[in-house]
Amino acid sequence: MKQLITNQDGRLSTTSTIQFGGFVAMSAVLIVSVWLDRPYVPDLFSTFALFCGGLVVTKGAVTAYRERGGSS
Repeated sequence: MKQLITNQDGRLSTTSTIQFGGFVAMSAVLIVSVWLDRPYVPDLFSTFALFCGGLVVTKGAVTAYRERGGSS
């Protein structure tokens, strides 16, 4: 769990913490919406999938930029 919200040097990462919190909140909303059988669940699931995919893409882009010698 600590690796999800900290930088490589062990300091708390604000960006990672916000992203992880967003993931948890969106997961909770999706689960409750499915449980309550709401009609907007397919749209909500699409938004959730795009959010999670966007997290992976942005993290990969930042990692690649740092490895090429960009600023941190």
